Amino acid sequence: MAKQKKITIEETDYTLQSVSPKWYYDLNDRCGMTGGKKNTAGYIDELLKNVVVEPAEVRTQGLNYFNEIDDGIFISEMLVKQVESFLRGGR
Repeated sequence: MAKQKKITIEETDYTLQSVSPKWYYDLNDRCGMTGGKKNTAGYIDELLKNVVVEPAEVRTQGLNYFNEIDDGIFISEMLVKQVESFLRGGR
């Protein structure tokens, strides 16, 4: 069973679910996060769609979810930091 963690950012609850190491490393390579031309928006979008279980809107819309909310850049950056820490074993 996949590991899960609940977090709260700016009064919104998120549930994160782990992915396989292979998927995570492949994502980093595909988006150039390990070298080459980076596709940061693509990386964040795919990461959110595959790790955030709740709210369902984040899972389906990914990064686009944050286009319509106040402080979307700040909140999405905070969420990505939490997701990466969670996937790397941070508590």
